[in-house]
Amino acid sequence: MRFFLDKSAEHLNKGLEFQQKGEGKKARYHYLKASEFLFQAAKKSEGSLREQRLKQAKMLLEKAKSLGGEDAPLNEAGVTAPSAEGAEWMIKHRPKVRFSDVAGLEEVKEQVNVKLIYPFTHPDQAKKYGVRTGGGLLLYGPPGTGKTMIAQAVANEIEAAFFTVKPSEIMSKWVGEAEQNIQKLFSAARSCERAIIFIDEVESLIPKRRHSGSTVMQRVVPQILAELEGFEAKKGALLFMGATNEPWSLDSAVLRPGRFDEKIYVPLPDLKARRRIVKLNLKDKPLADDVDLDQVAGMLEGYSGADLRNICTKATNIPFVESIKTGEERNIEMRDLLSVIHETKPSVSPKDIERFEKFNF
Repeated sequence: MRFFLDKSAEHLNKGLEFQQKGEGKKARYHYLKASEFLFQAAKKSEGSLREQRLKQAKMLLEKAKSLGGEDAPLNEAGVTAPSAEGAEWMIKHRPKVRFSDVAGLEEVKEQVNVKLIYPFTHPDQAKKYGVRTGGGLLLYGPPGTGKTMIAQAVANEIEAAFFTVKPSEIMSKWVGEAEQNIQKLFSAARSCERAIIFIDEVESLIPKRRHSGSTVMQRVVPQILAELEGFEAKKGALLFMGATNEPWSLDSAVLRPGRFDEKIYVPLPDLKARRRIVKLNLKDKPLADDVDLDQVAGMLEGYSGADLRNICTKATNIPFVESIKTGEERNIEMRDLLSVIHETKPSVSPKDIERFEKFNF
């Protein structure tokens, strides 16, 4: 019995560790193993303890399923591969995130509304005032501030197909020549009535050419610039959105008008946003009466949205792991949150924030 419980807890901790690092595939494996060992422990248990462990094992199984995996049918998640010559590395889908799901960042939202959403949702007024739709937009700022979520929300608000790829996938030798991959990506997007191409860590794909010794990049950057110049051919139905934590590393040519027309700084969450992020991440979880969300949010100045989610996850896991080991449940208490906050430093330093705020295109 103890062997199964210890192995389940061991795999659970590894799963949590990999999930926090963004390594979903590894996290999924360990959650499945944690569930498997807990099922074995449940079989050897009796009464309410057996039922409790079966319930927790099923929760771990659902947690693993939520991370997807190679054996998970994409259509169940609302994801399909585009028909651009079978490019498996290119994913097209319709995000479920809306602007109302993005905590805080009101100034950023308003800029995005004016530049991207209003021209689509109010086409007659846009035509009257000569406001052009489409084009390119760069979201820059510290990591973990919600840049990807904003891009997904834009796609949902204007009912656009959302194409997302990683620079490493475009550059991979496994999928062919980089320039051809870029052509396939833009071609697939242009085949849709409305589409958004979103590339995170875009500085990896469009770095300053004079600082790159790669002959491939000397060809890739001009190819992307050429594709961006062709936006007008689709009359504004195509948006190109990039996100970066290093805007100073981008090639200067992509920052000119006609490419990334707008550059929007996405800062760390303010007090109101921090409280909402914490509240959302603790929603529907058993909280003790002593949990003070205002106090928690006040203590987390300088932390990113990703930091806040990580803190809530770690605090939640403390009583969860305890319940697996002891068979006794308790609510998430203020001491759980305080202990995690005490041992967790902000992922973004004040020096980094100062550099972003002083950065001027």
